[in-house]
Amino acid sequence: MKKKILGIVVLACAIFLSGAFPGNAAEKVYKWKLQAWRSPAEPGMAYYVEMFEKTLPAMTNGRLQIKMYWGGDLVATPDILDSVKMGVIEMGLASSYTYQGVIPVAAVEYGLPFGIRTPYELYNFMYGKELPNIFGGWRAIDLLREEYKKQGVYLLTTGVDCWPGSFMFKNPINKLEDIKGKKVRASGLMMDWIEKFGGNGVFIPGEETYTSLQTGALDGVSWGSAIAMYSVKFHEVAKNFLWPPINPINCANVIVNERAWNSLPDDLKVSLEQAVIIAGLNHTYHQNWTGEQWGLTQMKKAGVKLNELKGEELKRAEKAAMELWEKEAKRSPASAKMVEMTKEYMRAMGYLE
Repeated sequence: MKKKILGIVVLACAIFLSGAFPGNAAEKVYKWKLQAWRSPAEPGMAYYVEMFEKTLPAMTNGRLQIKMYWGGDLVATPDILDSVKMGVIEMGLASSYTYQGVIPVAAVEYGLPFGIRTPYELYNFMYGKELPNIFGGWRAIDLLREEYKKQGVYLLTTGVDCWPGSFMFKNPINKLEDIKGKKVRASGLMMDWIEKFGGNGVFIPGEETYTSLQTGALDGVSWGSAIAMYSVKFHEVAKNFLWPPINPINCANVIVNERAWNSLPDDLKVSLEQAVIIAGLNHTYHQNWTGEQWGLTQMKKAGVKLNELKGEELKRAEKAAMELWEKEAKRSPASAKMVEMTKEYMRAMGYLE
């Protein structure tokens, strides 16, 4: 009888202790894979590495562990959307134009020629709350999330990892007619813009671009910002930089498999979103945006000339861009809404009449 009573007491104590101290119970650890489309050679990616290896584990007490892979490590970059959707990888970091064939509004998300001007304005456009009697409340990310959801993925962040989109040429571009007949490596609406002036826009792998410029197979290139093009030494084979950047802002986004996202408890969702936002902003402000002026300075030292569009030439360049806006607006209802929201934002900021 005494043994039976002792057994009951021990069992009761065990139940009490397990309920009274829930923190002692093993909490589920989520282990995910993310593939970025960039190379580890890009210095600013150190902010993502630090975030995934140190910051996020600290924020989540080790409950969310994400291993980052580089472009092509697990899947081809064009396959990131499908791979995330199917759960081959839980997350993908890539330029949003990568998805425009399936999600038309992604082309507008990536950046409109002569569109929103600065990264802090884009961040406000995507996330900003309405400030009473001032401005705000566009929350463009909400519209985009609805479109990505249709593909079985959750749009975690966009508009925080961004950079200017510019052109470099082998020969001077003193007027827009000088673009005619030029074969130019470009992507997204940058390609469409170059074709407005008789250029031949082509997309070739990054690793082939330098040699193609060197041999004359290409006459020009768009490869993001000045610092990006300087880092891959395009200034050695293309001595003319077209100013201003045709796309003031291009951006990348981060997508998550919808089932994986829904499996996370709320606190981990908040931690993940905030950590990725911070990494993207760090990449933007410490490399891409500050680095734009630095990159231009280094290229000028290497003999690169700034070919600046001014006056009527600049107006013609902007007019061609606005025609592309209208073309994009016709691709889908979401594209039309996104273009109109962009116009509203730019009117509010005084960039459009």
